[in-house]
Amino acid sequence: MLLLCTACTSGGGAGPSAVPPPGATSAGAGTPRVLRVATASDVSIGPVRERLIEAWDRQRDDYTVEIVKLPAAADEVRSQLIAALQSGSADYDVVNIDVTWTAEFAAGGLIRPLAGELPEDIWPSVAATTRYDGRTWAVPFNTDAALLYYRTDIWRDRDWRPPRTWAELEEDVAEARDPERVTRRFEDGYITQLGPYEGLTVNALEAVWARGGRFVGEDGEVTADSVEVRYGLDNLYRQYRDLMPRTLARRADEHDSLAAFRDGTVPFMRNWPYVYNILAAEGSRLKGRFGVVALPGQGDGKPGTSVLGGQNLAITTRSEHSAAARELLAYLTEPAQQRCLLDVGFAPVLRSSYDPSGDPVRCSLPPDGDGGADAPGDPEHPAGGTDGGTDGGTDSGSADGGNGDGGDRDGPAGTGGSAGRGRAADRTADAEPAAGADGAAGESGAAAPDPGRLPVYAAPLRQALAAARPRPVTPYYAAFTELIQSEVHAMLLHGGNRDALPRRLAEQLGPVLRGG
Repeated sequence: MLLLCTACTSGGGAGPSAVPPPGATSAGAGTPRVLRVATASDVSIGPVRERLIEAWDRQRDDYTVEIVKLPAAADEVRSQLIAALQSGSADYDVVNIDVTWTAEFAAGGLIRPLAGELPEDIWPSVAATTRYDGRTWAVPFNTDAALLYYRTDIWRDRDWRPPRTWAELEEDVAEARDPERVTRRFEDGYITQLGPYEGLTVNALEAVWARGGRFVGEDGEVTADSVEVRYGLDNLYRQYRDLMPRTLARRADEHDSLAAFRDGTVPFMRNWPYVYNILAAEGSRLKGRFGVVALPGQGDGKPGTSVLGGQNLAITTRSEHSAAARELLAYLTEPAQQRCLLDVGFAPVLRSSYDPSGDPVRCSLPPDGDGGADAPGDPEHPAGGTDGGTDGGTDSGSADGGNGDGGDRDGPAGTGGSAGRGRAADRTADAEPAAGADGAAGESGAAAPDPGRLPVYAAPLRQALAAARPRPVTPYYAAFTELIQSEVHAMLLHGGNRDALPRRLAEQLGPVLRGG
């Protein structure tokens, strides 16, 4: 693991000067200057993020943007960026970094603080990922929150509705294993990301938060040695043991989870919004046969708490074009550009992007084939791979269209068959509608949204983002997540004395978060 050692020694002093708020700048006449943007390979459908940057480039005669593509794997991107920025071997002006790296890059003197305020429309929790030591160091590009995907076409109960609590999810997995309750029996019921990488840390945080615990408090103090943390980790282990295909789950990342859900291994999946358009694409086996809601909660009528994901854009300390770079950052957070992200399954950072009232802002990019974003949901796209495998589900009664605007409509959620158990009223009381289920907000049938209406997943994504939390803000996040992954993965593999795990974590987290 590469640690940014300057983060340990750069305290004191004024640090780099702040980049002023965006204004009209010009590099003057002559040969356009080059603005270099370093980013991980864009595996989004389109790829829309790169095309948005290129759209700004086309508007400028004085600057030309060079996009430097780094490896797709997050750990490789981080290591390569740190090495390049520390050594000065790359003259990057803007870096697209994971939200968890912002504090590390700021403390290490690799990026410059930004003067002025971020747009008020940005989700407060998203804005918090850009701040460290009382200053703002980046502008959010896109955010992320996890969703629960579920099959709509397998339930014999015509009144079936998606689970709103983890207890209901466990009930539904039991039903999916009962051939009298479903049209096709499942051996396993649920999949998430429990491989030894960042996805495991994310799931561990969500499990602990679900029981009211925290590894680290908002003040930075270690709070891992608590009964709430113990209950949360024990619940994660129990879900792994009882609900999931264990051999797959303990090595699964997002793509493995998608494949298991798509190919009919499980009827429930935790994953990110980008998956929706892959599953809903023309040619997908599950088109019209799945739905999505916010993560299950604890029975208080509120959704579960997702970890906040996403990327932030920062200006490097060595940049000689910081004014133009700040203008690019401001452009990328404007509503029309943020809408382009929403259309292909990214989560915009603006709250207004999810507002169904009035006339939604349309994507600024032209239609695909003219430099714009491709139609979302291409099953051949690298983000999801090809749509293959065997399913074994039934086509009867599946969702096959939708209103796409977040409103309710009449109709059953299941395939028909045996009489319902009367749970629909209990499950839908005080809850926002789901996306993709009959009788809920939209359908999973249409991948490409009407540009005048919000995508069908916008409503549950808005609900998920409103409840989402950022991961601990610390220059030593890389060491924090390595420890969580090591200890929690060992718990999954060996079980053992799980009661002792919170204390062991607390003893190790203290030195880790002090840079030891």
